[in-house]
Formats: sequence, structure tokens, C-alpha cells
Amino acid sequence: MNCASCIIDDLCGALNLLPLKEETKNEILKESFQFLSQEFSTDKIPSYFITAVHRILKRISRIEIPFKERRDKCNQLGIEMAEKIALEAEGLEESERFPFLVNWAIASNHLDFRTVGTGYGFQMAEIIEELHACVLEGIKIDQIAEIFQIAKKSSEILYIHDNVGEIAFDKLLIQELRRYGSSVISALRGGPITSDATIEDGETVGLQEVASQIILAGSDTLGISLNEMSCELKNALRTADLIIAKGQANYYALSEYNSRVPGRIACLFRTKCQPVTNKLGETGKINVAILL
Repeated sequence: MNCASCIIDDLCGALNLLPLKEETKNEILKESFQFLSQEFSTDKIPSYFITAVHRILKRISRIEIPFKERRDKCNQLGIEMAEKIALEAEGLEESERFPFLVNWAIASNHLDFRTVGTGYGFQMAEIIEELHACVLEGIKIDQIAEIFQIAKKSSEILYIHDNVGEIAFDKLLIQELRRYGSSVISALRGGPITSDATIEDGETVGLQEVASQIILAGSDTLGISLNEMSCELKNALRTADLIIAKGQANYYALSEYNSRVPGRIACLFRTKCQPVTNKLGETGKINVAILL
């Protein structure tokens, strides 16, 4: 029930901000509701349905990159904030620097402009304040020490990104991982959907400057898709010693895929809804650094 209402809220929130005629919006809603009435099931992860309705939105609206202005602003804000965080990080010892950067990487997950509670109509000044508040809140489920030890021993790390904006903070963490002698593969989406970061977004924030390799995770899916992932991603999942996955959608997907992955999986994210927090044995929206 909660997932269904979030899918609809997300779509309606998106439509409220797009410069579309009312009849076009109604057409998108009608087709989306028809799809959900026929296909909705708790057997599939929520990101499958959100991806589907946003693909309907893109097809009917004929907008190639919905929310382009917001996506670009998020990246610019992320770049500006990450530059300041990088200066703070340089003054820390290695044992302090890793958790510091992980904490910011998780807090930056809040840059997602489609999140329920933040919404498509977010204000940048408010987001900056909320990011600082997330960092001060700390990690509720904290396995950073174990992740650090695994990272130090890993020759190959696969980093699966989530949203625009936060990828600038991911860049700092990847740079730190490279200091340990690890090869880091950065996986990004091949097409824009809601706030998920694409290969082009990665280039905008300079991920190519720090990652050993940038690969296509798949097409325009919210989080990685187990059905639509690229051959490159499948191969990287088989060979990586450690997989670092950002965001709740990737947590959902990799929780199902875990048994087929030989390496360890670390999920870094801020929970977006109560059902996920409940699953983790907590309440409210929390910051999580967990090994599957």
C-alpha cells in the first residue's frame, strides 16, 4: 500500500512541475494508472514501477530530459559543496578521512529532488541546510569500520551511483578508495530518468578524473535493473571484490541479487520511507552504511 501511494505521489509531483497541457498530463496519468492496475504487485521492487510510469511520462510528453534544469542545478550544487568537503578531508588522518567521506556520501543521497519529503519543488538553500543536518545526525546503522577493512584489501571495487548532485561527493570517496591501490569501476545509467545520474552527469562532475573505468549500468532505469543491466555491469558484479551501492533503489535490487555476487556488497543510503526503515529494525528516516 505504501509503495503504491509513493509511486503515484512521485508521478503527480513530477507532472505538477512540467510545462505540459492538462490534457497531456491526464493522458500520462490515465496510461500510468492502467499500467499499475494491470501490473502492480509486491513481487517486484518499487523502482520497477516508478521506472515504468516515468517512461510513460517521457514518451507521451516527448521531453527527452525531464527536469533538466533541476538536474543541472543539483550537479552544480554538488560540485560546489564537494570542493569545500575535499578541503576539510585533506586535514584528516586516513582512519578519520574514510568515515568522514562516507558520511557525506550518504548525506548527499538527500540531494535527490524526487524524494518524498523533499519533492520536485525543493529549494537549494534548504537542501544545503538539510545535508549538514544529515551529517550531524550520524549513521544509525554503522558498519563503516568493516567496509573500510574490506576496501583496504580489495583490488577491484565496483561503485554503483544513484542521483545527480551526490555524484560529486561519490567522486571524493572514489578518490579515497584509489589511494588504497584499488581499481574502482564507476557505473552510471545510460539515459535520464527522474534524478538518476547518467554517464554524461558523471563527466560533468569529473568522475573520469578519479575512476579507473566508467561503465554503463543499463538504460534509463531508476536504480539498477536486474532485467536490464548491461553486460559490463554483469561482468563487474562477478569480478569485484567489493561493491559499493548508493541509494535505496540499488539497495532493493542488490538485496535480491546478493546470492549471485561473489564479492561483498556495501549499501550507503538514507532511507526514504518507513517500510525500508522497519525492515532494518529502526524508525524514521535514517542514514545507513550496511554490508549485505
